[in-house]
Amino acid sequence: MATLIGIILTLVFILIGMFGSWYYLSVSVFSVDISLTSEVNNYLYMAIIALIFCIIALIGTLGLAFNFGKANTMTKIGGGFGILTFIFALITPLYFFMDFAAQSYSAGVGFWNDFGGPGYAWYLMIIAAIIALISAVAAFKSKPAA
Repeated sequence: MATLIGIILTLVFILIGMFGSWYYLSVSVFSVDISLTSEVNNYLYMAIIALIFCIIALIGTLGLAFNFGKANTMTKIGGGFGILTFIFALITPLYFFMDFAAQSYSAGVGFWNDFGGPGYAWYLMIIAAIIALISAVAAFKSKPAA
């Protein structure tokens, strides 16, 4: 069950991190504007891939927790796709950092505070990657439910 809770937390953090990176908050004296940025780029695509892998890992973990299918197959699906989720959830902010370092962005835009405010989203993607790795290792070590 710890593996299942970890994969669900990973899914929640990836969703928040994925959408948080592409929204920005603009506050003025008379209004608050929350808008979607106009940039859809490789970071979003990698986050979507991490989300898909996390959903597949969740299905494998559910199968392992509730005895759907063969335990060995569900362990491989849950653990294997958990590791792929780890890789893509970690690559997403790291790729952004490499892209940021390679290009000359203005001083107001930075790795942890992209587009004026959603810096928390990059932290959540890294936390999601760590939880996905822990959950994948736990899936490989867990025994099927009786």
